[in-house]
Amino acid sequence: MPIAKKPKLTLTCKDLGLNAKKLREIEFIAVGESESGIEFYAWDFNHEVENGFKADVMIDKVGKQTHAFKAGSYKVAVKVVDNEGIESVEIITLKTNGVLEI
Repeated sequence: MPIAKKPKLTLTCKDLGLNAKKLREIEFIAVGESESGIEFYAWDFNHEVENGFKADVMIDKVGKQTHAFKAGSYKVAVKVVDNEGIESVEIITLKTNGVLEI
């Protein structure tokens, strides 16, 4: 019996500039790879390690989200779940003080 492998996960983001409310719009793209195929992605846009993963978006079949942030520092976590129920999580820290810093 083969041993299941965690899916690979790559997360990229793009600064879309300020929206009408003067919040920084960021586009996130997650790409998961698994031999069994990807079931869905979940997103936590204000991730706190001590509180665990708390999804703002629970089931995203595409892996693409746009989110607006006030100025500050944030941890963004994305989880990918493959068709066998095995998951991987990627966390990035970003700062939105005038420009995007990753």
